[in-house]
Amino acid sequence: MQIRRRLYLALIVLLLLAAAFFRLCRLTTIPPGLLQEELVNAQLADSVRYGNIAVIYDEASPGREGLYTLLLSATTALTGRGLMLWRLPSVWLSLLGLSVTASLVKRLIGRRAALIAVGLMAVGFWPVWMGRAALQVTLMPLMSALVAYTLTRAFSAEDWLEGGLWFTLGGLALGFALYAHVTAWAILLLIGVFLLYLRLAHREALRRHRGNIVYALALALVMTLPLWVVLVQHPGLRAPVPLSEQMGWLADLPRRVGISLAGLALRGDMLPDHNIPGRPALDPVSAVLFVMGLGIAAANWRRPNRMLLLLWLVCGLVPAALLPRVPDFEYMALVMPIAFIFPALALDTLLERLRLRRDVAILAAAALVLGNGIWSYRDLFIRWPRLGDMRLNYQADVGLLAHYLDTSRDPSSVVICTMPVDRSEDVFALPNDVLLGYFMHRTTLPIRFFDCSQSLVIAEGGASQRIIFPRGHYYDLPGPFLAWLQGSRDEPVPGIRPDIIRRVEIEDELADHVGAFITTVVVSWPPESGGPEALPLPARLSDSVAFLGYEVRDASIRRGDWVEVVTYWRMDGLPPHELRLFAHLLGDPTVVIAQDDRLGVQMDTLRPRDVFLQYNMIQTRAGTLPGDYTLSVGLYVPATGRRLPIYDGDEARANRFYLQPITIEP
Repeated sequence: MQIRRRLYLALIVLLLLAAAFFRLCRLTTIPPGLLQEELVNAQLADSVRYGNIAVIYDEASPGREGLYTLLLSATTALTGRGLMLWRLPSVWLSLLGLSVTASLVKRLIGRRAALIAVGLMAVGFWPVWMGRAALQVTLMPLMSALVAYTLTRAFSAEDWLEGGLWFTLGGLALGFALYAHVTAWAILLLIGVFLLYLRLAHREALRRHRGNIVYALALALVMTLPLWVVLVQHPGLRAPVPLSEQMGWLADLPRRVGISLAGLALRGDMLPDHNIPGRPALDPVSAVLFVMGLGIAAANWRRPNRMLLLLWLVCGLVPAALLPRVPDFEYMALVMPIAFIFPALALDTLLERLRLRRDVAILAAAALVLGNGIWSYRDLFIRWPRLGDMRLNYQADVGLLAHYLDTSRDPSSVVICTMPVDRSEDVFALPNDVLLGYFMHRTTLPIRFFDCSQSLVIAEGGASQRIIFPRGHYYDLPGPFLAWLQGSRDEPVPGIRPDIIRRVEIEDELADHVGAFITTVVVSWPPESGGPEALPLPARLSDSVAFLGYEVRDASIRRGDWVEVVTYWRMDGLPPHELRLFAHLLGDPTVVIAQDDRLGVQMDTLRPRDVFLQYNMIQTRAGTLPGDYTLSVGLYVPATGRRLPIYDGDEARANRFYLQPITIEP
């Protein structure tokens, strides 16, 4: 009972459409963000555009294979960046893997088994997750199926020319596979063991293709010479957990293989990054069929196509078994196709033995696929997003915030706090502004960024705006800035915690406060300008910056204490690329006894009418003599050291302000 070619093609297309739905549906929100491993891949893909092309990227630990990184860099160079666009290549690779698997199973078993295997892979949680992840492992189901397919076609070729062509393609596929993922070496193991099997059971077939086999392996060796050179120079570069760090791993290997195998049908992957903990890859019916298919293949081990399936399973489980924590679905990706081929083999055999009508057989297979689809849909789109560990690992707070910014139609300004990170400890650590750039698709949205531990940006003179504090940075604001936001209100957004998005409307309050500076604060020209007469506020500087005023917490302090000053500035035009503020405590016009030079505002993100506040803390020395000291502030360009001149009418008269004196008490 065979399925006709046209019906087979129509059903394959239908299954691929179902697979595309499961992989594309809510791609930007499930998972809600990016794993750290995905972010590393995204950063490496960006670095490729600057010439950082490598066989293995040793910046990450363990090292990352270069093939997926190159693909990711090429696709995002064409499509742009963003959460969906980082994952989209994995979707296409997954669908391509399904197509290759369909061709492989059709040749090894038959069309009906191909439909069942592809149907289960199209809707299964495990292959769907892998098809939505921006990870190197996404390549493995495709590469393993491609090597197996070319190997099958090569050995079944009728003439020398056809066989040579398929062995050439097989050598190329094997070479590329070894650049795909750390587990790819198991494909070499599979080929070696399969050739040994042919040597023992089918010597004539091996002798007939001996020259082509040597040629294919030599081709793969030449392709992977750079890889072997790197691995010889840096042994253990790609190992997630070196065997030298695992006590008794050899004696524990059989148990690990058994647990990995059982994980497909019983325990499942316990990592919320890859799965709902404890959810097996196969449903109960498919699990029973898997065992039956394993038995059917074992009973027919003398047939090379059945032995290939058995060896594929055994060799593919070895990399996962070398991990101390099993099962891990990421390191079992090489056997993912075979995990669904065995149930297909069993069901196909049962339907053939029962001699059911074709339409009944199709309905039985469809019921199995549909049941898996319903189960996966429930777990993937309903249960999995609720897992706290999954949301934490995928940085759901940033992902949902990026989705909100992408989809919000609120015209009010957006101001976002970004905190500095220490990249000396982690070269892939990212501040919020860069991190959001990897998650967001809406590149035209104007966003002001500031370091809320020292600065505050009030957009458009205090008009209605949203000030956003990712990861609870609202509570990192200094006291003077919290006072400005005490009248703000939380902006409720589904999935985003309170105090992340604050609605601020302080236009009148800010105008009154700045207006009071004109009569209440002391600002004078420095001596070199011909002063010291009073300097009227607001004062105009070059580069479209205006000084509005300042506040000093305590004008009288003790030796060793801190001088705390908040300065107010406004943009009257397009901002410069970068500025820094200097705050000096002067013993005389030229002697700086204490200082604090910094500015936590990304100047190039500001717009005209934006006001920014800078909080500076100047620590005095314990041995400072009592007396009055001058507080001086100004702006300069860090790259050149050029200070911004201050204008009196059309004349540039000075490059610093003299503020009120600070008294240091005995």
